[in-house]
Amino acid sequence: MKKDILRVTQKIDIVEEDFNTLKKEVYFSRVEDIREDSLLITPPFRKGCYLPPRTGRILTARVVFEKVPYLFESSLLRYISEQIPLWELSLPQKIKKIQMREDVRLDIGLPIMLTLQNDPEDGQTMKALLKDLSAGGMQVVLPRLLPVGTKLKLSVQLCDDFIFEPKGTIVRLTSPLPPLDKNLAGVQFDDVDAATRQKIVRYIFGKQAEMRMKEKKWFE
Repeated sequence: MKKDILRVTQKIDIVEEDFNTLKKEVYFSRVEDIREDSLLITPPFRKGCYLPPRTGRILTARVVFEKVPYLFESSLLRYISEQIPLWELSLPQKIKKIQMREDVRLDIGLPIMLTLQNDPEDGQTMKALLKDLSAGGMQVVLPRLLPVGTKLKLSVQLCDDFIFEPKGTIVRLTSPLPPLDKNLAGVQFDDVDAATRQKIVRYIFGKQAEMRMKEKKWFE
């Protein structure tokens, strides 16, 4: 295990997958101490809520070292309830660089334009909502049902200097959940080059950093 990748006060993300929706959520934490066989972190939180500390649970964690993201698995050894609550994790045995396809999705709500590329609807456009984004695809809220296999051209302004306009294919449909009455479509990108993928990853990391800054408890 490359111990030099881990640092005290380093930001660490705990990635949890919802077994019902298969959606990944990121909880924010920080390394407080590195011991011979364990790692102490602050209780992971997201939007003001803490991840429940179940002893023995297997955790997937992500850290960034010298601008390179790394992923590792660990287990929760114990919850330390003292003046400053901490989680004690087993020191990971393996740590690896994150490949683009492994990057977690970013929850985001932005307007997006969809242009249909399938006959006989070729060229038709519609407004939709970008729900989440990754380096390899996105999830959008559709104004009407479109079948799996539909080819799309997408256009979304992620920030002032970044208008993202990939082509993609609907590869998955998810039934709407109350109170949302729209269909969710998983779109896989067809023509995004490596440089643009890297730009998407940097955008996601930047937005996640902004989320941390908004969480006042991060600084306690």
